[in-house]
Amino acid sequence: MLDRLSNWIQGFTDNAAQVPVDDTAFVEAITALLVEAAMVDGAMENAERANILALLTGQMELDDDAAMAMFERQIKAHETRIELHALVREIRTETEIEDRAIIMEMIWMVVLADGQIDAHESQLMRRLAGLLYVDDITSGLAQKRARQRLLRASSVAP
Repeated sequence: MLDRLSNWIQGFTDNAAQVPVDDTAFVEAITALLVEAAMVDGAMENAERANILALLTGQMELDDDAAMAMFERQIKAHETRIELHALVREIRTETEIEDRAIIMEMIWMVVLADGQIDAHESQLMRRLAGLLYVDDITSGLAQKRARQRLLRASSVAP
């Protein structure tokens, strides 16, 4: 997994550098964090929804139906979720720091989808960085890469 995630961080997302989906619980946890990031300010914007689904189909290699089903499950789970520790536990223990930095970048892509970071989103990202044992510099670099990817994607979009 590390090789594929490392390729993604280096910018080869247009090719076969995607996160493998051999562990459904792992992908569910990442999806849950993406949904939490989208919902932290109280509402999910269309751009946030589109980014999550694009990450699920592109980076997580889910087909459209599986991505939508997982996305909808995590939206329902969000309504009753009271803490993030259970979500990050598996990610933190099953991944290296490089993988967690890429996961932070994915979450930043959702947070930055509307072009701004509000106080709730900023607080969530600081909490997630701490829970995932990602230092401020690594999180800041992930944010910068996410912003660059979103800018590139918007300049290519019709």
